[in-house]
Amino acid sequence: MVRQNSHKLLSLFLLLALTFACKEKNGLYFQYKGIENGKWNQNTSFNFAIEITDTLSYYDIFLEIRNNDSYPFRNLWLFVNLKTPEGSTRKDTANCELADIFGKWHGKGGSLYALSLPFEQNVRFHIPGTYLYSIRQGMRTEELEGISDIGLRVVKQGNQ
Repeated sequence: MVRQNSHKLLSLFLLLALTFACKEKNGLYFQYKGIENGKWNQNTSFNFAIEITDTLSYYDIFLEIRNNDSYPFRNLWLFVNLKTPEGSTRKDTANCELADIFGKWHGKGGSLYALSLPFEQNVRFHIPGTYLYSIRQGMRTEELEGISDIGLRVVKQGNQ
């Protein structure tokens, strides 16, 4: 009886895992990093290492942001740095609009809002290897409250 139930649970788990794996078949990378204690220090960077093997395809890159009602601003400035496998670096700044002029959050959710924002489109990685993205908040507040997670998603183009 116990063995039969464990097989059913394992089958259910595998079915769910397969469902989620197939949901975004062009997805290459998707990860959130939690912000400790709900306060993002302006000197704290979050790193995302993406392993690229396909140098012929094009990719879209999204910034993933989770905020709550305690976030005091409409927008969020981010400093995004990229280090390529051969060691070259590129710095960019992104202005992420989290709410409209009336204070309504753009993200999906209730007390926690998740927002996916296009950062780069039609990106082609020319060299295989590990690309390191580093994200740091660029607001004029040393300890930024209300952002709970920051993430990065990389999606291979085609069949979307």
